Amino acid sequence: MKIACYASGSVGTNCYVVSDDAGITAIIDCDGDPNPLFSYIAQNNLKPTHILLTHGHFDHIGAVAEVRERYGCTVVAGAKEMRVLTDPAVNCSLYTGGAVTVQPDVLVNEGDTVQVGQMTFQVLLTPGHTEGSLCFICDNALFSGDTLFQGSCGRTDLETGDWGEIMESLKRLKALPGDYHVYPGHGPATTLEAERRSNPYM
Repeated sequence: MKIACYASGSVGTNCYVVSDDAGITAIIDCDGDPNPLFSYIAQNNLKPTHILLTHGHFDHIGAVAEVRERYGCTVVAGAKEMRVLTDPAVNCSLYTGGAVTVQPDVLVNEGDTVQVGQMTFQVLLTPGHTEGSLCFICDNALFSGDTLFQGSCGRTDLETGDWGEIMESLKRLKALPGDYHVYPGHGPATTLEAERRSNPYM
């Protein structure tokens, strides 16, 4: 499994490009100008088949329509996140340059898996930042969206956010067996063990 990341959009959202040995690729969240993503995919002869969304805020879905149209990707999102994905006021795109909505092709719930080529992504429902926020685990990688950051966690003051729920979600991540490389929605990568030791919210 190969993981590439570039920060894009107005608030530097991490877009992850995760590919297997055959080049079959999942894109996790995408905002802003997708041309760097298109260039990376072309240069590496990748074959994107899925877009996995950790949640529905504007800065994680802004480029979904363009990327889906270019590659014919299947868009996967949390079943409990539909209000955020489809209401521009709730996902804040209405106030940040233009209304954006996403209609997913596949809705997933806690415990589901998403198969992308040779890669299996396990779905964890981790509400708090939004009501339907997800994390995805694939091998030793944890894609944490805006639930867990290096030394911090996601805000809960926007609509559908809940402080008590994100604290429970962080407790759940802390209790996962073993260690993982953590790839958050913003900021640098970290490890779960480092966050267990030093993250005040965990």
